[in-house]
Amino acid sequence: YGKLLVRTGNHRPSIAAVTVGRNDDYMADFRERLLATISWNFQFLITEFVFVEWNPPPDRELLSLELSRKFPRLRAFVVPPEIHQQVCQNRNLNLLEYHAKNVGIRRATAPWIISTNADAAVGLDSVNTLLNTELDEDVLWTAERWDIPWRENHQRKIGLLGSLRYRRPNPYGSLGTGEFCLASRSLWHRARGFDEQMVRHRFGCDIRGTAQMLAHGASVRRVGTVLHLSHPSSCTEGLQPH
Repeated sequence: YGKLLVRTGNHRPSIAAVTVGRNDDYMADFRERLLATISWNFQFLITEFVFVEWNPPPDRELLSLELSRKFPRLRAFVVPPEIHQQVCQNRNLNLLEYHAKNVGIRRATAPWIISTNADAAVGLDSVNTLLNTELDEDVLWTAERWDIPWRENHQRKIGLLGSLRYRRPNPYGSLGTGEFCLASRSLWHRARGFDEQMVRHRFGCDIRGTAQMLAHGASVRRVGTVLHLSHPSSCTEGLQPH
């Protein structure tokens, strides 16, 4: 990466990150991964965080409560099971991820918004790019996803050296990956977020949303990398749970 460059004062863009989840042990250490990625992204890039807890299990404590206590610049919204049952048409899906992201995107107040995941951290090359580029409201930024190790039941944070321990790349495509898509708030709203007609789907919703913004006149640029904390339940591990 070279030296990490940081712009300060009024030159630093105000960027919100939107992610979603539920307290259902979708992956080992889900809570710890979420805390680690929020801390990392706050440290290096974002100024606002919006967490959407979709269809929370009735027998588990809300993640939103702890997150709101730990991070003063985080706002959390809970979408109850009744809404999920009305919308979702796939009994194998407990989380309509991109409907949930739309809830957060609509409520983010920053002029720039990143749609990301609970187990994703912005790579430092991407941080350098975004902090040293004049952002354009008609340009969206996508990233190449790299898996990095996470030591289950032992690790609690992402270190600088750990962020460079690449395990596996996912070849870059211009439409990007669900772990990272940054666009202006005005562009997100112009494209109406992600396609809410996809009520039975888990895969393909991310790149369909990016393509939707391109259809509304946006252009796309490659920002760099986004770091994904590897886990066995990831679709890149060959598991197709839904």
